[in-house]
Formats: sequence, C-alpha cells, structure tokens
Amino acid sequence: MSWQARPGAQPLPAGDEEGRRIVRRLTAGDEEALGMMMESFGGALLQYAHRLVGDRHAAEEICQDALLKAWQQGEEFDQDGHLKAWLFRVARHRAIDCLRRRRSVVVEAFANQPAERAVHPEAEAERAWLTEAILDALAELPPPYQSVIQMRFFHDMGYREIAECLHIPIGTVKSRLNYGLKGLARILRARRISLDVLEH
Repeated sequence: MSWQARPGAQPLPAGDEEGRRIVRRLTAGDEEALGMMMESFGGALLQYAHRLVGDRHAAEEICQDALLKAWQQGEEFDQDGHLKAWLFRVARHRAIDCLRRRRSVVVEAFANQPAERAVHPEAEAERAWLTEAILDALAELPPPYQSVIQMRFFHDMGYREIAECLHIPIGTVKSRLNYGLKGLARILRARRISLDVLEH
C-alpha cells in the first residue's frame, strides 16, 4: 500500500504509550501497524461498536472501517496523539451512520406495507417521525453526550455497563447523561418536540 502525506495534519488528544508507539509505526509507513492496531484495540473497539449498533456483523464492519481509516491516513497523525480515542471517535460516527441507515430502511419498509397489515399506522408513522427528530437533535450534541444517551436509551444499558464500555467512572456516565439530556431537551423544546419518547 502506498503512503502519501496529505495536507493538514490531524493532531489527536494526548494518549498512552501503546498508542503513541503504533502511531510512530503508522507515520513511518509500516504496514505491520494495522495488525498492531487490531491486536491492541480491535477487541475493545468491536465491543464498543457492538454496544452501539446491537449487531455483530455491523459492528465488525464499523471496527474494520475505523482501523483501515487509521492505516490509510497514518501519516496525518501527530506522534503524540491518542490513537485509541481517535479510533473510538471514528467508530462512533460510523455507528451513528449505521443507525441512521437502519432507521431509513425501517421507515421505508413500513411505508411500503399494505394498509391492512399495519395495526396502528398513524401511531407508527408518528413514532418514526419522533425517532428521526430525536436522532437529528442528538447529532447536535457533543460526542461524549451522544454516546451515553444512545447506550442508555437506545440499547437499555445500565450505568455500570456504560462505564465499563467507555472506560470511564460511573459518576462521569451520570454526569454526561444529565448534561446530555438537558441539552437534548433544549433542542427538542425549541422544535416543540417532547422528550418523553425516550422513556418508552
């Protein structure tokens, strides 16, 4: 594979020594760096993606995309960067895209159903609209808030599960959830949409 420098380096947050070691190999164009990333971060990254999307196959694709993107863009990285945080951020964005595509498929499938097969078409249509509105509002929040809200309400995960998945204290989970929900409520209220749907 060719390694061509791209304009504009992408500095990463300060990170651990293992990540810095792999980043140094990436910036040097070492093709073994991909295997090193998979060995060091692949398991945790896959678990994280699986928690977000709830599907093993989709999680594997997300994990692969994140690792390949790091490998392909290796020369852009700051050698003091936190590779793991960068990988998880990419995976989170891929997961959000996956959930949006899945939502579109579900809405389209429902729209194509014969009328007699839909028990409550008006309620289902309203639910689909509310889900889309919430996802759009959620995308406006900072990524740390997005993650905990998705895990708590979309995947019914407990505080401890979220903390273990994100490798943060339970108190941080609760704080992010609190601030995230307040921010989400402000956005939804401005659009005259109730937040109650998240509790259903």
